[in-house]
Amino acid sequence: MTFGAVVMACNAGHVPYALCMAEQIAQAHPDRDFDICIFSDEVIEIPSSLKGLGVRIIMWSDRNPFLNAPNLSRHGRATWLRLLVPQALVGQYERVLYLDSDILLRGAGIGSLLAVDLGDNVLGAVRDQQQWRRPRRQVEEFSRENLAAAPYFNAGVLLIDVDRFNAEAVLHESIRMMERRPGSLLRHDQSVLNLVLRHRWTELSPVWNWQFTAVTRFHMQAAEPRLIHFIGKNKPWHDVAANTPSSYRSLYRQFQVRHYATRPEICSADPSIMCWPERPVWSFAKHALNVRRTHAYLSRFSNEFKTLPQ
Repeated sequence: MTFGAVVMACNAGHVPYALCMAEQIAQAHPDRDFDICIFSDEVIEIPSSLKGLGVRIIMWSDRNPFLNAPNLSRHGRATWLRLLVPQALVGQYERVLYLDSDILLRGAGIGSLLAVDLGDNVLGAVRDQQQWRRPRRQVEEFSRENLAAAPYFNAGVLLIDVDRFNAEAVLHESIRMMERRPGSLLRHDQSVLNLVLRHRWTELSPVWNWQFTAVTRFHMQAAEPRLIHFIGKNKPWHDVAANTPSSYRSLYRQFQVRHYATRPEICSADPSIMCWPERPVWSFAKHALNVRRTHAYLSRFSNEFKTLPQ
């Protein structure tokens, strides 16, 4: 059994962006001792120019229990696929680092992250950015369930103990939660996981899931994130308004030209346009008002591999 793997779970439409990240990870870790995988319940095709990366394609062959999941909206059923990964990979990996497809790598260290001590918890994750500056903030899901405020994580990056995830029946509990409490699942699988694993997860440094917003972008130099997560609807590859830095838009454009030359729709953003934050005056003001709180949050982590048990 291989110790660890990085896994992106997505539908066929998001495969190019998952492969873009796979290429970054492979280049940053030439001597890696972990696998890079793409997990899907749809047929996946990899351009011939990328087959040398050694990306492993894993198909979910059983019935997807989330076909009729509530509140699918723009995410579709693919957002629930991450919950199936530990069951599909049991006996193959001890640890899985799940990554959303809308993430860019900005440094090495994945191998060391895979080995971080999770204590007795099922997984490690980074707080959702809504609690970065206000760690005691009540989130809507807990409020709807009449639960007290508690730490709440973003599910875009999950460091999963595969055996513990399966032994503690997290998938089964998640399906039950989906069926019984659909009105509380405002953020789909993220809501489910936070409700099921409340106080049962290990907090990772935000450098491993830097959630890019109009405000958090200004704190990146201090934090030096390793993984930048483009939450929300605006993605660098389709950022025609040029709200994201040109270097990010350029990275996706170059990837599209190299590996999907006949598919310009994969990256419609123009890297040459000057970058302007969305609502710049509001963004700068919000940044200034939250410098101290953000610094206090970042200071809780003495290094990128520091963890905080719940």
